[in-house]
Amino acid sequence: MTTTPKNVLIVGRSQLVLDTSVELLSERGYRAQATREFDNITGQFDARELDIVVFGGQVAPDQKTEIRDALLAANPELTFLQGLAGIPGLIVDQVEAAVANDVLIPGQAPTYDADKRVIGLSLFAPLEVKVTVYRATAMVPPDPKSEAAVLAEGPLAPGEHIFPIPDSVVLNAAFATVRADGASWSFRLYPATS
Repeated sequence: MTTTPKNVLIVGRSQLVLDTSVELLSERGYRAQATREFDNITGQFDARELDIVVFGGQVAPDQKTEIRDALLAANPELTFLQGLAGIPGLIVDQVEAAVANDVLIPGQAPTYDADKRVIGLSLFAPLEVKVTVYRATAMVPPDPKSEAAVLAEGPLAPGEHIFPIPDSVVLNAAFATVRADGASWSFRLYPATS
């Protein structure tokens, strides 16, 4: 987490996802706001006070373009994220990954092996690590449902670490977040192709 609070705006359809995401971001020290109103974004929010804008999957491409163009006209430094899924914890993790974009760790970025259903992490020094898997359980607009499972949390020694994805996690709508000290990565878990 950065020492300077970032201002985050989430644009989406599900009031439940928006409210929960704003609450979780606020708990982590962000100044967060959300909207379901896609018209006149610059009339609702001062783009100069925003750092990150997250788009939900139910925001149409033309609406995203219109919103992005309007906000960038007032603040060309904005970072835009496409939410991976309507899962509040995952949205928060995506924001943290964007903030930690330049954080380096003594190790390598995580890997994902779809055939073996494992996430790998190589560390060159001991680090605090948290690995979380999210999965959508119902994609019924506007309020999708989801579950999360923490695969590992705590200090890990240097070396190669493997985190198996539980069999109960269906990979057609699953995602993972790996945090190692100040670094963070969020990505989709794809099923094996064969």
